[in-house]
Amino acid sequence: MKNIFSRHYFQVIKYRYMWLGFSAVIVGLSILGLLLFGLNFGIDFTGGTSLDIQCKKGTTISQVRDAMGNVGYGDAKIQAAQDNTFIIKTPKLDAEQRKEVTESLEKNAGMVELLGLDDIGPGWGAQVSRQAAIALAIFLVAILIYISVRFEFKMAVCAIIALVHDVIITVGVYAFLGREVTPATVIAVLTILGYSLYDTIVIFDRVKEDVDQLTRQSKKTYSSSVNDSINETLTRSLNTSITTLIPIVSILLFGGETLKAFAFALFVGVIAGTYSSIFIASPLLAIWKEREPKYQAYRERMQKQEARRARLASETAGGKSEPVITEKKKLEKTPAVVKKAVPSASAEKKQAAPKPSAGAGRKKASAGRKTTAKARTKGPGSGKKKKKKR
Repeated sequence: MKNIFSRHYFQVIKYRYMWLGFSAVIVGLSILGLLLFGLNFGIDFTGGTSLDIQCKKGTTISQVRDAMGNVGYGDAKIQAAQDNTFIIKTPKLDAEQRKEVTESLEKNAGMVELLGLDDIGPGWGAQVSRQAAIALAIFLVAILIYISVRFEFKMAVCAIIALVHDVIITVGVYAFLGREVTPATVIAVLTILGYSLYDTIVIFDRVKEDVDQLTRQSKKTYSSSVNDSINETLTRSLNTSITTLIPIVSILLFGGETLKAFAFALFVGVIAGTYSSIFIASPLLAIWKEREPKYQAYRERMQKQEARRARLASETAGGKSEPVITEKKKLEKTPAVVKKAVPSASAEKKQAAPKPSAGAGRKKASAGRKTTAKARTKGPGSGKKKKKKR
């Protein structure tokens, strides 16, 4: 996974409204399913009858379920225990129904002894739900305080919104599929909250590091810094989620009924938690922080620079404004090698005049010496004689 995602840069914040709109649709459908279908609470919440039986050696859960199905309770919750004992939970049974169930178990499942038979009232499930709600409230308040102190208040609010998003989606899936809600489901939902929060904190920690380096001279906005942080932690988030899902899927495929009920809630919650950490909490934080005057000024400055570059590019492409460059400026901008190759007018004249060679100079000097020597031998009267002859 690292080799795949480390070479790509994903524009998560750029399409933030698309992600938020998609999540709003999913959350709306989950609430609609909850209102239309409701939750299928198990006997731990609605009340029922629990039978604790001991069977012959080698009896399987399938045989016990077949025996319960013969009397119309094939959907009963059956849990295997030690020493060939089984715990069966069904809707509340009256005296006649109890007799039918025990006879069927003795005949078809090899029941040796009925160890216990208890009627469970709905009060126990209500107590579990109340305690879970109290634990959830304390958990959210503690997380709000911790993230506000460690990071900032806005990050804490965005993280809690992501947690609520995960819980609503998980509950909606249970409502649409009609799966039974058991105490194991409640435990799984609380576990989901911790996992989703961990993934969000990892991203927020990187966001804090990147934003601390953001200044007025930086060519970034708060949103681009958040997007960089998401890409920097994306590989870690996906690897963690996939590693977590592998054992959960194994439990879903090969585990017992009780474990499957726990694993299914974890499966839905881990997927929703990974999605919300990347596509919900981070975009919400970017939108909220961009409204602050400080980061709003950063964005306006970046927009002005981009508009200026776009205008210059369009003018250059259209040929509207070309700067006038004089000959002197051209020479100044010309590299040294080019300056040597382009001589001036005076240099051209000097180059046009032929240079005397060394031999010609010596001949001229020798001719000059001969002329002076002749003038000395003729004397001062030589010039007058020439005039008389003329």
